[in-house]
Amino acid sequence: MNKKKIFLLLIVLAFLTLNSYLFFTAPEPLKEMTNEERYTFSVYDGFKIIASLNDEYRTYYTNKIVGDGKKTGLKFDEHWENNDIEAGPLPALFLRSTSAFLEKSPVPLSLYLGSDFPISESNLLTGVQAEKFKEIKEDLQPRYFVDKETERYIGMFPDFASANACVSCHNNHANSPKKDWKLNDVMGATTWAFPSDSLTTNELIKWIEVYTQSANNAYSSYLDKTKTFEHSEKIIVGKKWPSEGYFLPTVNSFSDTILSRSSLNLIKSFIHEKN
Repeated sequence: MNKKKIFLLLIVLAFLTLNSYLFFTAPEPLKEMTNEERYTFSVYDGFKIIASLNDEYRTYYTNKIVGDGKKTGLKFDEHWENNDIEAGPLPALFLRSTSAFLEKSPVPLSLYLGSDFPISESNLLTGVQAEKFKEIKEDLQPRYFVDKETERYIGMFPDFASANACVSCHNNHANSPKKDWKLNDVMGATTWAFPSDSLTTNELIKWIEVYTQSANNAYSSYLDKTKTFEHSEKIIVGKKWPSEGYFLPTVNSFSDTILSRSSLNLIKSFIHEKN
């Protein structure tokens, strides 16, 4: 079993062990079903796991790639995909790229980043999501509900300004409708959607697999772009991170570091929840 598969199983096993919302729904005869198929999760519990993993990827990218990278001379730009721009994607665009790759997967799980003060109008929260976001801003807690228009189950999680890079970028952007963001403000919400109210352990593992592959593809797109740079110093891609100089980790180093951290943090979070 490879390292990534072990990490995925650790994440699911942590949830199986510590989450009190797990329930048993296997019909008779049990002997005809595998162990994985005997467990069924609420889709909302699945959202908790995938949102936690998404937070780890975004936090690491924001702090360890963008934050540390800017200190060593790496550049990041909202127009990073343009041929004449030698830069990487900003954190919000990294998530947008991840979401785009996720939409291409065979799993009908979708991810959307929205706000009531977005730089791009396409990210403006509307309808029931706008109403739920008002509630999120009041108590800073996620919201779970069914969107009757799309007939999808929804999980909305507060998106905090977790780094100074996020605050300064939005406050200084010419098209930003809000210029006084502060660290730890709720800037928006990450919204997950799925057409079913439950999923098996195998389906949950598949969620994690397609999400990690989508995030890795988003990061890989950045590494591919650096190969086209002609006027910037050559970025060395390997095992080192931007905190060590003009370096970027490989996709495997980036992903393995985050997945190992995620499995441990998930266990800690559920232990805390239990207490």
